[in-house]
Amino acid sequence: MTEQENNRVSENSEWFIPSVHHSLTEEEVKTISDDLNYHCSPQLISAITKYTSNSLKSLDELDTLSGYLPEVKYPRIPGRKPTQGENTGNAWAWLCDITGAPKGKLSGKKVAIKDNVAVAGVPMSNGSRVLEGYVPEYDATIVTRILDAGGRIVGKTACDDFCCSAMGYSSVEGYIHLPDTPDFMVGGSSGGSTVLVATGEVDIAIAADQGGSIRIPSAWSGVVGLKPTHGLVPYTGIVSIEPTLDHVGPVARSVADCALFLEVLAGNNGIDPRQRAEIVVPEYSKLLENETGFKLGTLKEGFETCDEEVRSMVRSFLEGVTSCKNLSCADVSTPLHGVAVHIYTPVTMQGTRTNFQMGTTPQLIDGFHSTSLTKAVQHGANHAGRHLSPGVKQITMMGEIMTRRYGNHYYAKARNLAIDLRKQIDDVLDNQCDVLVMPTSTMLPQKLTTKGADESDDLLNFLNNSIVMTKNTLVYNMTGHPALTIPLGKIGDPSKPGLMIVERMFDEVKVLQVGRALEKLVQAFL
Repeated sequence: MTEQENNRVSENSEWFIPSVHHSLTEEEVKTISDDLNYHCSPQLISAITKYTSNSLKSLDELDTLSGYLPEVKYPRIPGRKPTQGENTGNAWAWLCDITGAPKGKLSGKKVAIKDNVAVAGVPMSNGSRVLEGYVPEYDATIVTRILDAGGRIVGKTACDDFCCSAMGYSSVEGYIHLPDTPDFMVGGSSGGSTVLVATGEVDIAIAADQGGSIRIPSAWSGVVGLKPTHGLVPYTGIVSIEPTLDHVGPVARSVADCALFLEVLAGNNGIDPRQRAEIVVPEYSKLLENETGFKLGTLKEGFETCDEEVRSMVRSFLEGVTSCKNLSCADVSTPLHGVAVHIYTPVTMQGTRTNFQMGTTPQLIDGFHSTSLTKAVQHGANHAGRHLSPGVKQITMMGEIMTRRYGNHYYAKARNLAIDLRKQIDDVLDNQCDVLVMPTSTMLPQKLTTKGADESDDLLNFLNNSIVMTKNTLVYNMTGHPALTIPLGKIGDPSKPGLMIVERMFDEVKVLQVGRALEKLVQAFL
């Protein structure tokens, strides 16, 4: 960016950075002592007040220092809000035009970025009124990689409020939908990305996934979406929900484009603690064809979670697969899959609650932390928290209730059960099949319901419906396995279910190979 553009971004961000107050009173310390049930004596209250007041002067030194910021390599102007006529299905949050390197793997590709990903100088609302007006002063790692590869970023895509819904209608931009089926849900929270890919307005898009937010809207929009292995693609510069669940990946119209995009996105950046020290990134797009054959493990529990209509359509497709050369199916089981939603609940509720209280910048992990985002979230929550969607309020309040009642007990137990769940999956993949397959969503896209006479019932239905479709997808956020969804119909056709393909961690090559083989069969059957 030019110096003038950098200054403009910095000036915008300063509004979110309050002055630090160093004064501390004994009354404040006593209140904290009582809240923590410490029952400090007056003498200890006095000593802590004096010591802490002196120690807080360290913050004066911090205020004089400039912390690390990810690089902003390419010039840009802020862009603008789309007009109503430009905003297909309310899928755009912001329009811009940022050109990267003149040549690269993504040359000629129009790319859309989900609006929870930082693009320096471009507003980022994360689907929420709480963040309206926030402009990051840094680029997420994946934004730099896209531009380095010659991609052209043409805008930010609408998403659910703080990405806390799988339905697609809690965005500040309005209800996200496919233009040909406006009365049906498109899913979330990455619905804007999948709609723009499905309609061909962009070639590829970025989406993020903490429980199914890449795969549900991809399935309900009729496009290809990949939740990579946890940590394969750096999450730096993206709004976090819960670090152990955070995934970011590609949405595309074909497995080949998905593979090419993954080549650009994947790899260690050295500042994301979600990542391993060493990550090998093969040329996925050149390894898609495999003639040796695959055994598909049809997951018993993955079908039991689904509506009969979805089960029937996916099984019918797989029956056709068994007659094809080099492909076979076998029934397999991972029993904990059936109760995974209960394992997921304390992790996502308590983890999201803690992360939100910290301004979505998690503590206890290394790497880059956005101070401007932290202050923006805290300021917005304090002054506009009433505008948060029912889903965000329910998740964070349930997390608070669980923490107050049970401490960290159920979060810890769930994390331990996730180890058992991962082992069950790996054992099946090692000994019984090459990949797991199952319906992506438990149901087809649902029609929007009109408001009833009882607002409380309407809100309860909203909350109940926000997770039921994710019972297959959320499993692999807990375990970190790569999961690809491909449409079993034409691109952009939401009337057919998505098929999800799962493999061992960091074996995206096989996931994409199977996806490509099955994609060709879908095209042949149409």
